[in-house]
Amino acid sequence: MAAAVGVNKQGTAATMDVCVRHGRGATSSTVKVLECGVCEDVFSLQGDKVPRLLLCGHTVCHDCLTRLPLHGRAIRCPFDRQVTELGDSGVWGLKKNFALLELLERLQNGASSQSSMAEDALTGIGESIIRCDEDESHTASMYCTVCATHLCADCSQLTHSTRTLAKHRQVPLADKPHEKTLCPQHQVHAIEFVCQEELCQPGPLMCCVCKEYGKHQGHKAEANQIRASILDMAHCIRTFTEEVSEYSRKLVGIVQQIEGGERIVEDSIGMAHTEHVPGTAESARSCVRAYFADLHETLCRQEEMALSVVDAHVRERLIWLRQQQEDMTVLLSQVSTACLHCEKTLQQDDCRVVLAKQEINRLLETLQKQQQQFTELADHIQLDAGIPVTFTKDNRVHIGPKMEIRVVTLGLDGAGKTTILFKLKQDEFMQPIPTIAVVFVIDSCHRDRLMEAHSELAKLLTEKELRDALLLIFTNKQEMTELLSLHKLCCGRSWHIQGCDARSGTGLHEGLDWLSRQLVAAGVLDVA
Repeated sequence: MAAAVGVNKQGTAATMDVCVRHGRGATSSTVKVLECGVCEDVFSLQGDKVPRLLLCGHTVCHDCLTRLPLHGRAIRCPFDRQVTELGDSGVWGLKKNFALLELLERLQNGASSQSSMAEDALTGIGESIIRCDEDESHTASMYCTVCATHLCADCSQLTHSTRTLAKHRQVPLADKPHEKTLCPQHQVHAIEFVCQEELCQPGPLMCCVCKEYGKHQGHKAEANQIRASILDMAHCIRTFTEEVSEYSRKLVGIVQQIEGGERIVEDSIGMAHTEHVPGTAESARSCVRAYFADLHETLCRQEEMALSVVDAHVRERLIWLRQQQEDMTVLLSQVSTACLHCEKTLQQDDCRVVLAKQEINRLLETLQKQQQQFTELADHIQLDAGIPVTFTKDNRVHIGPKMEIRVVTLGLDGAGKTTILFKLKQDEFMQPIPTIAVVFVIDSCHRDRLMEAHSELAKLLTEKELRDALLLIFTNKQEMTELLSLHKLCCGRSWHIQGCDARSGTGLHEGLDWLSRQLVAAGVLDVA
């Protein structure tokens, strides 16, 4: 897709250079108007160099706007430093400079329009010299497919007035079927084959006599089925076009669902009025605001951070979707150009169709690669307008599906497990992490039960599910006795012994801080 956009940019610039050289009303000041004042590249009708308007009236290309630093949800003009507010779509939401786009389009189409007019003039001259086969002073207007003659309207009625001849099929000259090209060596036979031998490539066309008895006897030949191949390719192009169009429609629908909009509804008395339809972006923000409503006075800073995460996600999502829209537009344009080329090729005689074989094959290979890239893109990307928003207990926002994780707190009866959990629930929250950690509580005052605790912990750590689990040992009531040596309870893993008091909460946060540091070091803990 990027290559296609680049070609468009160069093509536009080349066309404008031609316009300036030939003096089509373009001056040096006009050229400066058609260039971005920041990067000095020529604006284009689409892609990264499309001109967009700032609030101050200056015009900058899309690419340079994306490189400007953000000041909250605004950017500053690189010329007069005035502020321009950005919406959910970011730079994509800024209006294009349609006056410049119209001027670009006129300059781009100037040369092509003149060449097409010349071609139409030549075509008109060619058609006007087709004379009636019955009377050369008349101009032919139709073709008899049975008699293979060009006729004017008067001669057609005169020569085909009998009952038998009236049944002949007559078509306008524009619908005249292509005449088969005759072999230059055997002029009564039509060309039907293409020689595949390398030595015969300067003159590969041959008839059945050339193939069986002439200079191409015994050579490897291929039947002249280029038209059938082009028809098959045209069918593939139409199918491909429908797929791309359907994908583009889905992109438009996703953008509308994200942004929301207005719709007209009728009330109970038949009066029409507009009703706001919230998008998923607005719903996500409403969810965030509702969550922080009760904590607004003390959590204003955290609320702003959460909204910035949602806004950044929505902005990046919309930018990606709009980029996909433009890529699909460019792809549709390329496919349409290929289809038009095939149609023009089919309108030519057999010789020109055969000679265009290599070009058609290259075009088919390019389209197949683009179709494969499109199929891979459509298979790997899920078009979903949903923006799932979840929260942690310490008021951090997470964009994505909710993760169900479990941390097991174990210990003998009366060791202080329930007291520790209630203390943690009321005063502190440990973010759930995508692993299992074992928190084992020991009553350090009951030395007679130390061996029993060791036995239970050893059996617990032999479980397959806890093979790689971290081990945190809380020695409850540690302040009431001397520090116990509990290294023999740790079984060759990351472990930590933390003295604590479940009643006062002393040591609890230090133990959890160690656990958090271990998870961060392992790359497991990652909070938005």
